Amino acid sequence: MNQPHFPATRSGRHLVGLVGCSWSKLQRPASPRELYTSQLFRKAAAYAEWNCDRWYILSAKHGLLHPDQVIPPYDVKLGTNVHRWGDEVRAQLAVELADVAGVALVALAGKQYQTVLRPCQWPFQIPMKGLGIGQQLGYLTNHLKSLERAS
Repeated sequence: MNQPHFPATRSGRHLVGLVGCSWSKLQRPASPRELYTSQLFRKAAAYAEWNCDRWYILSAKHGLLHPDQVIPPYDVKLGTNVHRWGDEVRAQLAVELADVAGVALVALAGKQYQTVLRPCQWPFQIPMKGLGIGQQLGYLTNHLKSLERAS
């Protein structure tokens, strides 16, 4: 799952996006960037691609997924094992980010998936903290439009 080395941003931080998976999926194997079909996932993934040096998907079944790793569709929810899942994802992140200094996580995932952030060895931000789904969609839409205008 390792991605190539990436340079630090101007702030000296390596921003790593964590995008929550979605319940709506294609019914065939695909990369996560294609497999998850919800509007919220698509916009959060686009936000992560614009704003982060690298990004991953937080999957209830697989834990940490690379956006281009092909997987079959599945129907799994986090359920009651969310703390064990968070421990597993933090371990996966530690392996992925072992050779990267100055990491800061950007969580673009629902509250349950944010469990992965506590306790966490990296600083993190939650840009849409406290927003409902409709508000998150609005935030992402506006942010992506402003990035398109700036480019």
